[in-house]
Amino acid sequence: MINIKRQIIIFLVWLREIFRFCPIRESKVDRDNLFLVCGHRGSPVNEPENTIPSFERALDEGVNSLETDLCVTKDKEVILWHDWNPDELVALIRENGIEPDVAYKPYFPAPFSGLRNKTNELTLDEFRKNFNYSKKDESYSINAYIPTLRDFIDWLKDKSQIKYVFLDIKVPNYNKELILVILDQLNKLVTEFNPSTKFIIETFYPEVLEAAKKKYPNLSYSLDVELPPGFIFLPRIHSTVKVASTNKNNVAIIMRPRQITIASWVTFRRIIWYDVKQKLRLNKKQSTSKIDFLIGATINDKKEMECLIKSGINGIQTDYPRRLSNITNQFKLRI
Repeated sequence: MINIKRQIIIFLVWLREIFRFCPIRESKVDRDNLFLVCGHRGSPVNEPENTIPSFERALDEGVNSLETDLCVTKDKEVILWHDWNPDELVALIRENGIEPDVAYKPYFPAPFSGLRNKTNELTLDEFRKNFNYSKKDESYSINAYIPTLRDFIDWLKDKSQIKYVFLDIKVPNYNKELILVILDQLNKLVTEFNPSTKFIIETFYPEVLEAAKKKYPNLSYSLDVELPPGFIFLPRIHSTVKVASTNKNNVAIIMRPRQITIASWVTFRRIIWYDVKQKLRLNKKQSTSKIDFLIGATINDKKEMECLIKSGINGIQTDYPRRLSNITNQFKLRI
C-alpha cells in the first residue's frame, strides 16, 4: 500500500511539473565561478560544423569555450568529424538534413560505392576526397576543408579567449584502443603548440573512458549522460553528477533529450535542478575529486538557456553562441 501511495505521489508531482516551464522561486545563478559559453561544433547555424570558419564565427559571437568531435582514420590521423560510421541511425538522420538548427549536413559517398566506410577504414586522403558537407537543401559537396587535430591546435594556440575545449570522442567501445591514438596526438600537440586552453575529454562509453584514464589519468573527463525514451518520473535515477562522482570525473555533462522522452524539457530541467544541489553537496563533502562543471547540451532555445542559468548550471553547449553570450551578459556571469 505504501508503495502504491508513493508511486501515485511521484506521478502527481510529474503531472504538475509538465505544466510549469521554469517555476523558480529563488534564482540560484552562479556568478562566483566561470560560466562556459560553449560553441557546439563552433557556430553550425552559420558555417559547416567542426571547421575552422565555424570556430572563428563562434569566437566572434562571444564564446569562451568550444566543442568539437574527433574521429581517427586508417592511417592514424585524428580528424574533426562527427560521424564515425555513416550508416548509423544518427548519421543517416543527419545525412538527410533532419538535424534541426544547423545550416549544413554531412555529405557521404553513395551506398555500395566501396567508400562509404567507417572513418578508421579510410586514409585521410581517401576520407577528404569522399566525405564533406552540403547545404541542407542541396545534394552536392561544398568542398569544405576537414581539419585534423593538428590544424585545430595550431589555430587554437593564440586564442586566449578560449578557456576550455570539449573533445567529444566518437571512438566506439569496440575500437576503444583508438582513444589512445587521439590522446597521444593531443599530448604531443599541446607540448608543441602550448595553447593556454584546457581540454575536457567527452565520451558516452565507459570502456573508452577506462582505456583513456589508464594512460592519461590527469586529464579532465566526462562520461556523458543521454536520457532514454519514454517517461522519467524520478530525476535522480539519471543524475549526471552521480555518474561523474562514481567515475571520479570533474565534469558532468547531460544531453537535452529528444521528443521521444516524454515531456523532454521538463524532464531535463528537473534533472538539472537535482544535479545542481547534488554537485554542491558532493563538493562540500569531498576535498578532492570535485566536480568543476555541470554542463547542459545542446541547448538552443533562449527561454531554456535562461531557466538553466537561473537554476545554477555552470555552462551550456549551443548551436547559437551569440544568443547564449548575450544572455550571459544580461545575467552578468563570469565568462
